[in-house]
Amino acid sequence: MSPKSLIASTIIVTCLMSIATSAMAEERFSVDAWGQSFKTAVKANDSKNLVSLLDMKVLEKTALACLDCSNKEKLEKARELFAKKQFDASLALYNQIPKGTDYWFQAVEEKGWNYYRQNDSEKAIAQSKTLLSPQFAEVVNPESYFLQSLSQLKICDYKGIFATNQMFKEKQRARIIDVQNLTKTGMNNAFSNVIAKTNLLPLQAKDLGDSFLHLPILYYKDMTLQSELLRYKVTQKALEILKSENSTMVKLQGSLERMNQDAMSKLKARMAMLAQQETEDTKKIVQKLNLVEVEAIQRMHADMALNDAAYKKGKFKETNDDQLVFMDDGRPWIDELDKFEVSAKACPQDIRRKM
Repeated sequence: MSPKSLIASTIIVTCLMSIATSAMAEERFSVDAWGQSFKTAVKANDSKNLVSLLDMKVLEKTALACLDCSNKEKLEKARELFAKKQFDASLALYNQIPKGTDYWFQAVEEKGWNYYRQNDSEKAIAQSKTLLSPQFAEVVNPESYFLQSLSQLKICDYKGIFATNQMFKEKQRARIIDVQNLTKTGMNNAFSNVIAKTNLLPLQAKDLGDSFLHLPILYYKDMTLQSELLRYKVTQKALEILKSENSTMVKLQGSLERMNQDAMSKLKARMAMLAQQETEDTKKIVQKLNLVEVEAIQRMHADMALNDAAYKKGKFKETNDDQLVFMDDGRPWIDELDKFEVSAKACPQDIRRKM
């Protein structure tokens, strides 16, 4: 790993651990703990218990049970309200999702689109600035860049548009290439390391290290992938135990080997599908970013007669004795994330083209 990648991955891991510290600890399924139960059943030659332990349908219900269901439900309900254009009610739910959950990234991005739909470009950009901060710029959904670019177009921040598009190329290029390569094989070193190190399920962001730099966004939330990962890890553990105990259960071993190989094959296929889906989505985002940039260039060269009435003045909210205001240097502290305010002049809205 290059020094640059090492620094980037360290920042990302640190941030993910930091935002996760406020989350309530929830007990998860442990492959190692399951292995101890399996080992006991093997030693006792307890076939009934072995069959029960290897019931994958039962295992899925217990091992992949919903974690943090409350915030997941809030996110889903907020999306329903957004679809109905009940923006204020939707925002109220998004704002209830704290940093200490795996749903926070999605909530921040969707809040941005919520503000954008309400023609509040300043607040939309405030959300995108959190998403595109150095801590997260390499691993957020590429659509976050489009949100910022489109919002900047609305306030005629043409210089900002070019900067956002350039940042997208610099920050996301390496990950996009890695994801494109995954469409062919479904496997790379990052995914291999995740599989090897996984012990607790369901997967959570804080467990996954720098894999975010090389794999599809939110891959770890895909339940089909997690189901196959569970099958692979459990059968792998069972085979290790049978070997260590010099078991004579040849039929069981053969069955587990087939299940293990099938699970690995399906893991690769699922990852390849997720990579293909993200690659297609990213291509659309790139096209949209290019369209916004072209529109900005067109406007910059257009002969538009503007007068002072076309602008409005904006100001930040008043601060109190417990607040400080600093210039934005583009390197926010962890505590500053999701606390940006943006104040900008408006620009003419008689747009000539629609995208």
